Amino acid sequence: MTDEHTLENRVNQALDDSVDSLSPELRRQLNQIRMKAIEKKSHKMPLWKMASAFSVLMTVTLAWQFNSQQSDVAITPFAEVLNEDLEMLDDLEFVYWLAEENQIASL
Repeated sequence: MTDEHTLENRVNQALDDSVDSLSPELRRQLNQIRMKAIEKKSHKMPLWKMASAFSVLMTVTLAWQFNSQQSDVAITPFAEVLNEDLEMLDDLEFVYWLAEENQIASL
């Protein structure tokens, strides 16, 4: 670790010396560029970007909920009829009517 520390100190000293040898005008320009770069990073996210992200998130959430509710409504009534009495399969018209009634009642 001592070798790494020594190497780090030498590199830092060489960089400091190279900065000291720059002209004042060039140092001023580099400092201005550095300040502009730091300033750009500190800006907050624009409001329209946050609003767009929120809108996309809400759209996906609502679409997912709507899809899951539709599939539950379509499957549930017939599944309930089958669980109640398997003999009703003989009379398909009655089963269909009962499923429609359950669907209307669940709305």
